[in-house]
Amino acid sequence: MASTDTPSPSLDPGASDDPGWKAAWPFLVAVVIVVLAVGTIALFHVIKPGSERLTESAKVTRAINVYYTAKNAVNYDQFRTLSCPADLLQPSFPTDEAFEKSGQASRAEHGNITITDITETAVTGSSATANMHWRYTKNPKDEVLPITLVKASEDWKVCGAKGP
Repeated sequence: MASTDTPSPSLDPGASDDPGWKAAWPFLVAVVIVVLAVGTIALFHVIKPGSERLTESAKVTRAINVYYTAKNAVNYDQFRTLSCPADLLQPSFPTDEAFEKSGQASRAEHGNITITDITETAVTGSSATANMHWRYTKNPKDEVLPITLVKASEDWKVCGAKGP
């Protein structure tokens, strides 16, 4: 009978089937890659927050949304902050009490303002226009309201809003 040179399985009871650290390397490399990716993303958010990475059109859309959120919440301070400086100087600009009274009356009669879309946003230097598609929660009829905004310092402000 011919002998073969193939090794026979070890019969040594001290031998282990544990592959050791060699089997853990792919897992460890994957963990390091994930940690580096998450760390990079976190670093970008610290260095340049998401609000600073918005395009001017997105900032205009955000300003309109926050302005009407302030109206829905009857938040005079936020409403005033998001109104353009020229509007603030007008004698017809509402006082805190008048804003609260008209806001609560409008909500009671019509419901909240729901913005369904903001389209045709055009930014030209420090001014912008957009069409706001909206409706009251108690009246499902969609309406379109042209909005004008100006950039004061680094923030967009809603000017002369006619409508809800």
